[in-house]
Amino acid sequence: MSGFSKILPSVQKFRAAIYRKKRGRDRSQRDTPASSSTLGLDNALSSPSSLCDLPVEIQITIFAHCGTADYLPLKLVCKAFNHTVTSNEHEIVRQYLRHRRHGTLPSPIDDERIYTGNPEDDAVLLSDLFPPSKSARGGHLYTFRYLYGLHQRQKLCSRLCFYLADRVMDRFVQTEPIFLRTSFPSKRAERSALVKRGKVSIWFHLAPSMYYTLYFLESYASARREQTNVLLREYEAGRLAVPISLEARQRMYRDLQTRILQNPPFTNTAALLATHHCMHLLVIYIRYTMAPEAEIDDSWISSLLTVSPFARIVEFFSAEIGDGGNQRLQRKDFMYNFHADMRMHERDHMNSTIFGQASNQSIHSSVRDLWFDAAKAELELRQALPHDQEIAWCWNGIPILFGCGNCQRIDGWQA
Repeated sequence: MSGFSKILPSVQKFRAAIYRKKRGRDRSQRDTPASSSTLGLDNALSSPSSLCDLPVEIQITIFAHCGTADYLPLKLVCKAFNHTVTSNEHEIVRQYLRHRRHGTLPSPIDDERIYTGNPEDDAVLLSDLFPPSKSARGGHLYTFRYLYGLHQRQKLCSRLCFYLADRVMDRFVQTEPIFLRTSFPSKRAERSALVKRGKVSIWFHLAPSMYYTLYFLESYASARREQTNVLLREYEAGRLAVPISLEARQRMYRDLQTRILQNPPFTNTAALLATHHCMHLLVIYIRYTMAPEAEIDDSWISSLLTVSPFARIVEFFSAEIGDGGNQRLQRKDFMYNFHADMRMHERDHMNSTIFGQASNQSIHSSVRDLWFDAAKAELELRQALPHDQEIAWCWNGIPILFGCGNCQRIDGWQA
């Protein structure tokens, strides 16, 4: 550790140099007089030979402390960097993960492992839920593509947690005006601080549960594809009569969900409950954002969750909140993309062969067919009904409660 502390300043300067390169500052700005530290960053890019002269092991250590988005720009610095990064991809990724995971590598989840909700430990849970692919020669494939996939999942989950936190606190302000006026009669700044702190608290509280939710949705999508492949092979061998009815398909999919819930990480009842509450919150606020006071057909929500998990949901909330500029254009793009996803699913040759006309119908007749009925049955088997609500604490000890219809009621504001 003491050896690395000696090269840590070089690591920090080099990473800053990469960001400076990506920002694309023109030559005139780089050539202007600057402080010695800034000049050193420019020299690191214009003359990387000083870093290339270091032993390969030290170069790998330096590259492992860069960000996920840095590796492509690193390859473009010079031929020597391109060769070092490309030929040592496996070891760079392993060291990167060891750094982010406090010295460990991804491993299968078991019931004995405890994950914290600290933001700096997100990489541990995320990489254990989504480990690298296994190599045909043994071991795992530690690649930049794998790191990019983890980064994209983390980004999607983080944005979705932020949007949900924003929706929850927005509804809190709308439904509790008397409480806010009596608690902060003449302090608008404190009311604003309460809302901001509430968003951050909910955001951090939901993050681990959102990773579990994404894991379930991706595992469920993978299980459906695998089962369709098996059915297609049975049909081609003449051992299966097609088409399979919609009712039979729904029973198959319910069994797939139950199988996922009876395996890690959901063998941990606490993880199952947290995911159950997160799914409940997600569906409630999709409904609320679409039609706050009206009863709507929610089968499209199950399609939104299964056909393109999280990507379209993030687009949906972004369009409704209007954080991307032109709100009308964002809504139009969301509807176009979601419709394209549905059309692609309907035109899938394997689905149409096995399920016939049923393949053109929604996978689930109700949103309860996705997760909720299977999870409730599993919780009943574990005698986990009723159960406690979850609490995210806001400013001055104000509790925001997360739960479902099977939670024991306690004092606090229900999200």
